[in-house]
Amino acid sequence: MGFSAKGFALLLSVVLLAAFISGCISGGQSTTTQTSSSSSSTQTSTTTTQKPVEIVVYGQWGGVEGQNFEKALKVYEQEHPNVKIKYVIQSKLRDAVLTELATGSPGFDIAILPWPSLITELGKKNQLEPMNSVVDAYKGDIMENLLEPVKVGNTYYAVPIKAWAKPGIWYNVHDFEKYNLKPPQTLAELKQDCKVFEEHGIQPMASGAADKWPLSDIFEAVLIRVGGPQLHNDLMLHKVKWTSPQVMEAFKILSDLIKEGCYGDPKTAIGEKWEVQVARLGKGEVAMYFMGNWINLMLQNQGYKPGTDYNLIPFPVINQSAKFAIVAGGDWVIIPKGAPHKEAAFELAKWLAGPEYQKIMVEQKGYLAPNLEVPKSAYDPVDAKIIDMMSKYTVVPDLDDNAPPGFQPIIWNKLFELWANPDNYQQIAQELEQYAEQYYKGS
Repeated sequence: MGFSAKGFALLLSVVLLAAFISGCISGGQSTTTQTSSSSSSTQTSTTTTQKPVEIVVYGQWGGVEGQNFEKALKVYEQEHPNVKIKYVIQSKLRDAVLTELATGSPGFDIAILPWPSLITELGKKNQLEPMNSVVDAYKGDIMENLLEPVKVGNTYYAVPIKAWAKPGIWYNVHDFEKYNLKPPQTLAELKQDCKVFEEHGIQPMASGAADKWPLSDIFEAVLIRVGGPQLHNDLMLHKVKWTSPQVMEAFKILSDLIKEGCYGDPKTAIGEKWEVQVARLGKGEVAMYFMGNWINLMLQNQGYKPGTDYNLIPFPVINQSAKFAIVAGGDWVIIPKGAPHKEAAFELAKWLAGPEYQKIMVEQKGYLAPNLEVPKSAYDPVDAKIIDMMSKYTVVPDLDDNAPPGFQPIIWNKLFELWANPDNYQQIAQELEQYAEQYYKGS
């Protein structure tokens, strides 16, 4: 075969071009593979970084309120896909929190506590994280009367996420209409209405005595009507004795109401579970019931309509010169020292203290917001009425909730004894004073 320089050059060009194209194809495949590998690596890294953090929240909200709370938490999870929240209902919340704090390695990140005196006690022991950063985030927007009880010096050891109030007596509208009665405005009218209902086989008032704690709410309502918020606060701080004249007057009034049948047969009353009485009120088996704002949600969930089937009045006047006040309090978020996920816990606490979460809860009813940025339009008419009462009248903290730890159950037990044996009110007051001297001495 003859050799041609021109042909050789052409052949060489073809070979080089083929090699170049092959290299480009090979290089392109290599680049694609590396990009895919890099992308896979990035995805794996992102997945590892964003593995959901599980925040454990301890609380005691069950039933409808607990369900509503978990619905709200789902909203937070949707907004924070790297977070999962495990809500644990603790039937013995105080014991669970104290036990785990004592170990120094708590198994929870957040706890929702209703006891401000316990919170300040734990804060003084340096077992809780200061919450000033959360409070400062909502400067001026949180009810001040719910911040002060959890403050030690300049440090807040909790932040309120729910307010509640014990505004007065809930009454069955139909019972009053049936017997042409008006809701009582004075103690004398209350007693007269009780007689009418008793004569017609309707229990005038429920107490929830079997659970004991509702009795302290009734006692405080009477105490305030006898001596106003000053007497209430003085007894709470033990600046007056449980045997002082005005406190004894409150005991005597309660003793008379019980003996006169306003709470039904005392032997039956001491077995009344508080939740059962809500349904009885709705049905008209009980005409009146002193209870907190949460009863509004409970009655609506049972199909009763506010204003139509039931309504609310303040506890009747006893002493015209006594200034009216409403007992109110809240539930507070704490973060323990040694929380497993401290940073995430603070982020959730900030959200719980804010208007977004609280508006969600308010719109589900039976919930009062301590964050004042929640619009009034979010409330139903009855809850809006309670918020107005809280802004109109003096608000005082719950007496037994703010008693020294250990004294609260004694108050409950002694008031239970009053319901069981109303004639013994003087001795009961004396025994409470003896216990108070013991507990307040060490506080």
